Amino acid sequence: MTLNELRELALHAVKGTAPDTFTVENVNEAFADGLKEFAGSYNQFMKNRYDLYDIIIESIDEILPRDVMAAIGQFAEVQTVAQGQKAMFKKKLGRARAKKFLTQVGLSGVYETFRLDSETFELGAHAVGGGATIDFERMLDGAESLAEVVGIVTEGLTNAVYVEVERALVAAYDNMPATNKYKGAWSADEMVKLMNIVRAYGQPVIFACPEFIAKMGADAIVPVLANDSTKVAQGIYSPKDIDAIHDQGFINVFRGATVVQIPQSFVDETNTETYVDPSRAYVFPAGAEKVVKVVLEGSTQIRDHENKDNSMEVYAWKKMGCAILHHNNWCIYWNSSIADTSAKDIYGY
Repeated sequence: MTLNELRELALHAVKGTAPDTFTVENVNEAFADGLKEFAGSYNQFMKNRYDLYDIIIESIDEILPRDVMAAIGQFAEVQTVAQGQKAMFKKKLGRARAKKFLTQVGLSGVYETFRLDSETFELGAHAVGGGATIDFERMLDGAESLAEVVGIVTEGLTNAVYVEVERALVAAYDNMPATNKYKGAWSADEMVKLMNIVRAYGQPVIFACPEFIAKMGADAIVPVLANDSTKVAQGIYSPKDIDAIHDQGFINVFRGATVVQIPQSFVDETNTETYVDPSRAYVFPAGAEKVVKVVLEGSTQIRDHENKDNSMEVYAWKKMGCAILHHNNWCIYWNSSIADTSAKDIYGY
């Protein structure tokens, strides 16, 4: 197998496709077998490592934007730019004036004209990354492969984007209007208040981690009667919520608002620290300008370090950044009964 053929297999593997001579089911196995031809021994790997790193970089840069869009694309605008370039985002203006105009115009009055202008702003990026260790004895035994390294590094960089977005959203809380945020235990009435604010700008959509959604539970159509001393009337709940919890474990609609799960992941194998704070839910207007702006700059960079035991540590990093816009058209619900398990020291958090 040539390096170009290996590169083609790698790109097909991350896209979930296959060349004519393979099937989707065996393309990953073929990629792993191809890697063994170029890294079947320590000397082979040292001879071919920079070509292999280039293949890894191409694979990561192919799949990373796709994974990021799949995770946060519903409320975030993601741009990929070349190394050294700044991402230019448009911030629409004039919407408040347009709304005021529409509510004041009469059947035969003087019509004021307006224009929905936009201004652009630059979003810079900084480098974040992590590493993985390759044990050549385990690689020769078939217990490890560079294919696994690609998966580990890609997952780590995707999680780094989560951290960037999380940092921006958490920082926005302190600067939001008091009416746009709530902190306390779960209350359907308080969530409805936030939804009504967002509804002025578009159909509200609730984004939250599984821990938060689990606390929401089934929505009571008829609540428990407070003056019922016999406790006979225990409340009536939506059958659709009951079915959703039975089939999926969570509700997927709350008072007409779609509930979308934010992907959650643990920082390490202890399963104690998470990438995203599970205690907060975000209510965004659907169809409006996306609140979160994310930039991925340049190619992924890779370097390595050889340890005394002949294992190789491979480090990968990428430049990325995040910004938040329009604090008045979206809301945050902070459920104080859920512990914040997000890691505070990761990536300089």
